Amino acid sequence: MFRNIKGQSNALQILKLALDNDRIAQAYLFHGSDGVGKFTAALYFGMALNCFSKSEFRPCGVCSSCRKFLALDHPDLLYIFPTPNLGLNLDGEITKTDYIQEYEGYIRNKIETPWEDYQFSANIMIRVESMNWLIKRLNLSAYEASYRVCIIEDADQMNIPTANAFLKTLEEPPEATVIILITNNLSKLLPTIVSRCQPVHFQPVTPSVIEGILRESFNAAPELARTAAHIADGSVQRAIHFAHNESLELREHAFGIFEMAATGKDLAHFRQLRSLPRSFNAESAIEVLRYLSLFAGDLNLALDAPEQLVNIDKRDFLAKAREALGEIDPAVYTDRVIAFVLLMEGHIRKLRGNANLQLVMLDTYFQLKKLFRA
Repeated sequence: MFRNIKGQSNALQILKLALDNDRIAQAYLFHGSDGVGKFTAALYFGMALNCFSKSEFRPCGVCSSCRKFLALDHPDLLYIFPTPNLGLNLDGEITKTDYIQEYEGYIRNKIETPWEDYQFSANIMIRVESMNWLIKRLNLSAYEASYRVCIIEDADQMNIPTANAFLKTLEEPPEATVIILITNNLSKLLPTIVSRCQPVHFQPVTPSVIEGILRESFNAAPELARTAAHIADGSVQRAIHFAHNESLELREHAFGIFEMAATGKDLAHFRQLRSLPRSFNAESAIEVLRYLSLFAGDLNLALDAPEQLVNIDKRDFLAKAREALGEIDPAVYTDRVIAFVLLMEGHIRKLRGNANLQLVMLDTYFQLKKLFRA
C-alpha cells in the first residue's frame, strides 16, 4: 500500500528499511509541507507494524488489523489532532457534547475525503487534557497489537503546557510503542521535542506526479490537472482541492484580470476591485496571484512552445496576446516574466502578513500591464 503514496521515495525508503531490518525507532517526526502524504505514511507505517500478512507487501490493507487502522478504529491506534476544548476526561470521554458531532465529522472526513478541509466552529489546539488521556492510555497494556501506534497530527499546535506534559513520555516511551509526530511547521516545535525524534522529511511533490494523480485517480481533465498541479506548490491535497472546488472560480477570476490588463480595460478592473465579495479573502487572493503567475509563464510560451502550456484551454487568447506584443527579444520578455513571478511571491508573503488586500491586487494589475507593453 506504500505504493499509493506518490513522490516520497526517500521518506518511504527510510520507513521500509526500518521495517525490513526490524529497527523501529520509538519516536518519529514526519515533517514537510502540507498535503504531501505525511499522515497517510504514518497510518500505513502503523499498519505495516501490525499487519497479519506474511508476505513482503506489508501493509496488506485487507487483514483485520489493517482494516481497523484504515477505519481509524484500532484499539491500539491512539490518534490526537487539534480540536476545540472538548472537555476530555482521562477516560477519553468528550464532556462538552456540543462538539461531539464536529469531532466525529472530522474523523469521517479524514477517512472518506481527506483532501477536503474541515473547519471546527471554535479555536483549535492540542490541549493538555488530550495529552493526559494519551499518557494514561500508554501506561496501560496494549489490547491486541504487536506495536501500539500513537499519531499526533499537527504536533506544532501543542501549547507549552501540553508539550511539557508530553516530554517525559517522549523521553521514555513504553515498550512496543511507536509515536509519530506530524507537522507542517517544524520551527514551531520545541527543540527538546525535535531532538527526541527520528526526523523523516517529506518533500514537495513534483507537478508531473501530481498531474498523474489527478488524471488517474480523480479523472480530472488534462488542462485542469496540469493547472492544478502547477499551482499546488507541491501539495497533492491542495491540487485535489483546486480541481474539485471553488478554485475553478478563482482561476476564471484571475483570467478575467489577466484579460483586462491585456486589453486595457482599466475602468472595468477598478469597478471589479471595488465590488469584491466579502468572501474574497487573503487566501483567495493568494490563489489568484498564483494563477496569474501561471498565465504569465504561459504567455512566454504561447508562440514558441505551445505544447508546454499549463493553461491549455486558454491557448488561443494567449497566442493572440503574445502576437500583439510584436517583435520583442525573447530573453528580455523572459526576464520580465520572471520579475513578475518573483513579485507575485512577494505579494503572497505580504498577504500572509495581513497587507491591505485591495492595494496588493491593484499593484498586481499595474504589474500585469507592464507584461503587455511591446
